[in-house]
Amino acid sequence: MRAGRQPDATYNNCSGKHTGFLTTARHLGEPTKGYIRYEHPVQQRILGTLEQMTGLRLGDAPRGIDGCGIPVIGIPLGNMAMAMARLADPADLPPARAAAAARILAAMAAEPFLVAGTGRFCTKVMDVVGKKVAMKTGAEGVYAAALPTLGLGVAIKVDDGTGRAAEVVMGRVLQHLKLLTADEARVLADTLTPPVRNRVGLETGRVTIAADSPF
Repeated sequence: MRAGRQPDATYNNCSGKHTGFLTTARHLGEPTKGYIRYEHPVQQRILGTLEQMTGLRLGDAPRGIDGCGIPVIGIPLGNMAMAMARLADPADLPPARAAAAARILAAMAAEPFLVAGTGRFCTKVMDVVGKKVAMKTGAEGVYAAALPTLGLGVAIKVDDGTGRAAEVVMGRVLQHLKLLTADEARVLADTLTPPVRNRVGLETGRVTIAADSPF
C-alpha cells in the first residue's frame, strides 16, 4: 500500500500453498498448467497423502472448491483428528512420510508467524507454547492441531462457521489437556477468552465456553 501498488494473486494468504504445488510439479517434471484441477498429478498426490494420513479411501468422497481454487475433500472430523495425530506421532508412517511430518512440525515451531500472521490465534498460541502444539485455522469454523508431546490430534468444526468460537474451543481443549502452564495461560488470557469492547473501548464481556461445556 505504501508503494502505491495494487495487490494481485501473489498477495493472497494462500499464495505460499500454491507456490508449493507448483514447486512439486516443476521438481517432478509435471506440467504446471491446470495444477489446481482434481485430476492433475499434484492434486492426486495430495489425495494420496490425505488417504494415508486419514486412513480413508477418498476417491469417492464429497468434493468442493476452496476459496483459493483448489479441490477440497470431505473428511469426517474423527479421521481429520487421526491425521493430525499421525502428524504429531508419525511412528506408523513410512520413513519418508515420518521425516516430512517432523520437518513440518519443526518449521511451524520455528516460525509460527508464517503459519497465519499478525494477531492470529494459532500464531499467538504457538509463539508462547513452542513445540507443544502445532495448529492451524481453517475456513468456516474449522480448526486442527497436532500435539507432539501427547501424540494426539484435534479437529474442531463449529456448526455456524464462526472462527472466534473455534478459537475459544481450541484454547479450552489445550487447557483441558494441560498443555498450557499457568504462566502461559496468563500471557494468553486475552487470546483464550477474547474481550468484547464497545465503541469507546470499554470491555463489556468476554467470549468464553458455555457454562454447561463438558470440559
